[in-house]
Amino acid sequence: MGVRTRITQLLLTVVSVASAATAYAQAPGAPPPPPPGDVPPPPPPAAYPPPAPMAPPPPAAYPPPPPTAEAGPSDLDPSVRRFAIGYAGISQVPVGSPMAPVLTVPAIGLRYWSSPTMGVDVALGFGWAGGSSDIYGTSTDKDSVFGFVLQGGLPFALSTHRHVSFQVIPQVAFAYGKQTITDPSGAGNDTDYAGMRLAIGARAGFEVFFGFIGIPELALSATVGAQFEMVKITRDTSTSNDSDTTLTFTTTVENNPWDIFTGNIAARYYF
Repeated sequence: MGVRTRITQLLLTVVSVASAATAYAQAPGAPPPPPPGDVPPPPPPAAYPPPAPMAPPPPAAYPPPPPTAEAGPSDLDPSVRRFAIGYAGISQVPVGSPMAPVLTVPAIGLRYWSSPTMGVDVALGFGWAGGSSDIYGTSTDKDSVFGFVLQGGLPFALSTHRHVSFQVIPQVAFAYGKQTITDPSGAGNDTDYAGMRLAIGARAGFEVFFGFIGIPELALSATVGAQFEMVKITRDTSTSNDSDTTLTFTTTVENNPWDIFTGNIAARYYF
């Protein structure tokens, strides 16, 4: 009886322990049973790279700054260059003879700036033509013709910038030409022709300096203006004295700066 009782109590104890374990496993919130020792733990989740940073927005487009005027001293600087010499234009000197009505005379001018705003212009030109001819051994002198022109002006620089100056130039010009036609008969009845021109007026325009290419001493002028002109022609013979006078008032255009490319150079060089 004692052995049988102990076996029965052992069975009841095993049944009670199994029932308690089953109830504990089915209870909510119970932790899972520990994994067996020979099973490796699961790998950690894969590490993804962080997203690339977004590019900053482009800067706002602003309009470019306005161009600034070229700074520096003016090419028209009397403290450095007061004198200039150059071509002062072509003048038609009246003569009035049938052989030479006019004589074309170019003038060479000199400019002097007494201050940055005021100067003096003086120009002089002259021309002469003559010679001889030899026909069948007979030499005959040609009737020579002579003329000159004298010009004067007062340039005023009203506005001066780095390479250009706006100027007004009151001026006066005097021209004179003469020719004697010899009497072919040799009787001495020669005829003297003479012409005189007086012009008074003013011009306005620009004097452009070539400092932008490194030659500030070189300048070209482009001017327009108006003038009053008187032309008088006289004819003197042994028996009579005749004259003819013409008065005009006209606009003038001369010394175009682009004439340097067409052969008629209108330039002034400062020193």
